[in-house]
Amino acid sequence: MSNWTIACSDKLDFIYDKLREKLLLSNYIQADETTLKVVDTQGKESRSKTYMWLYKNQSCDNQIILFDYQKTRSSSCPKKFLEGFSGYLQTDGYNGYNKVDNATRIYCLAHIIRKFFEVIQPILNDKEALERSRALIGFNYCEQIYELEKDIKKNYNSNEDFYDKRYKIRLKKLKPILDEFKCFVNEEVENALPKSSLGKALEYAKELLPNMYFILEDGHLEIDNNAAERAIKPFVIGRKNWLFCKNQKGAHASATIYSIIETAKANNLIAERYLVYLFDKMTGIDDFSKFNFEPLMPWADEIPDNIKKK
Repeated sequence: MSNWTIACSDKLDFIYDKLREKLLLSNYIQADETTLKVVDTQGKESRSKTYMWLYKNQSCDNQIILFDYQKTRSSSCPKKFLEGFSGYLQTDGYNGYNKVDNATRIYCLAHIIRKFFEVIQPILNDKEALERSRALIGFNYCEQIYELEKDIKKNYNSNEDFYDKRYKIRLKKLKPILDEFKCFVNEEVENALPKSSLGKALEYAKELLPNMYFILEDGHLEIDNNAAERAIKPFVIGRKNWLFCKNQKGAHASATIYSIIETAKANNLIAERYLVYLFDKMTGIDDFSKFNFEPLMPWADEIPDNIKKK
């Protein structure tokens, strides 16, 4: 059965390649990565960590979610996969993404707030200690930003000019918060013990905050990378059940199949029916170099109604 699955993924590689071409044309991509166990040819678990990378565009239409298996977490992995891309790249604070050419790095506010929450979590039930905590101040700055974003979506999400509204409101209200937050971090980090949990949270925020200002350039940009984390979650949940891949070929097949299924789901298609549709349309074709894949894209008008979710 595993060999059948790998054989199916080989056919789906053509769809995967077309989706990657379209992904690279977007100007805003979110990325994330997670570990994956791969067993070597002798049946032993690989001693080195291998990784499943995820890349997704941030678009209301024509959504694309792609997984990419690689043997390492090297910066060469996103650099190679995103070759030809030019635009905003949003991730956590991992420096491996810095090598991607023509990418403007945007960081994730959710990762910043988590660092401060880890500091205050042990003292949540101690009111006095919590009020004295400098980490609470950093946490509250993040909360202010999330509250602002929540209000913008609540008041203007149904507007056709939502992104333009958000752009203008952010310039007026978000920038002052970022300015105050940045000043607070720069002052506090000088007095905090570098190896303390507070010191680490402040240092992390100090490194990431300057690039958070890029969010002010375009109302389409999000303040966190949560969409990518949600997109990679089905793979993480699946991994708890099947535990590992037997070899690299199986890992690559998993990346392809997960990509097609999650992209189909993101475009409101019934994944199982979409896969059947793809295999039916591609059966008997020997030369895919001349094949028109556009009618097979998950957002194509040619997709039958019985494949679309009601």
